[in-house]
Amino acid sequence: MEETFSLPPFPGFRPQAFQFLRDLEANNEREWFKARKEIYEEDLKAPLELLLADGARRLAEAELPLTAHPKRSTFRIYRDMRFTDDERPYKTNLGAVFDRSGERARNGVVYVHVEPGNSFLGAGFYQPSVSYLRPIRQRIVDQPDTFSTLLDEMASRGLPPSSMDDTLTGMPRGFSDYRDTDLAPYLKWKHFVVRRKYADDALQSPSFVDEVVRMTRDVRPLLQFVWEVESAS
Repeated sequence: MEETFSLPPFPGFRPQAFQFLRDLEANNEREWFKARKEIYEEDLKAPLELLLADGARRLAEAELPLTAHPKRSTFRIYRDMRFTDDERPYKTNLGAVFDRSGERARNGVVYVHVEPGNSFLGAGFYQPSVSYLRPIRQRIVDQPDTFSTLLDEMASRGLPPSSMDDTLTGMPRGFSDYRDTDLAPYLKWKHFVVRRKYADDALQSPSFVDEVVRMTRDVRPLLQFVWEVESAS
């Protein structure tokens, strides 16, 4: 992490960054982007890398269990065109993650989403594999009081967990005995995530890195609930 910790502090995104993304939405073409790639590199890519580096430093200082790499923890702005009929070549947002490895793992992260009018920090477990979900579901049925306390604690922090309206239609295999219980909706979840929204100007301040630290601290009970299952398996 020497590269990460040697970079300067996050300065905030400039207003031009959000204007670039708005313009890209209206001009989502390769020639338009290529002519303005320097703007993208300077106003979006570079400050995002500084946010990751600064956040990693701050998380280490706070002894919180997430980190990031300024380059490997980012998502490319280029869209994956292999499995879609949508021919637009670029995303109109920036994305990056803080995780336990700095390698953009998915199982327990804080996700940074930069998009005009729709910026947020997300956290938790997005699209974990079925094999990863099964022991989580088992802990929920084995320790319903612990799970209920977790839900209450997260709600009290303004971060109620959800599955983003993406759930199984029926009970997962092995859990049919719980179909008529209060736990049934949670056993159908495909994701365990939380989200905190931000106005554009919040990301234009150097203090946004404080929000990364706050989100990591606030979501830690959810992360630990799942990681404890992981370490026991």
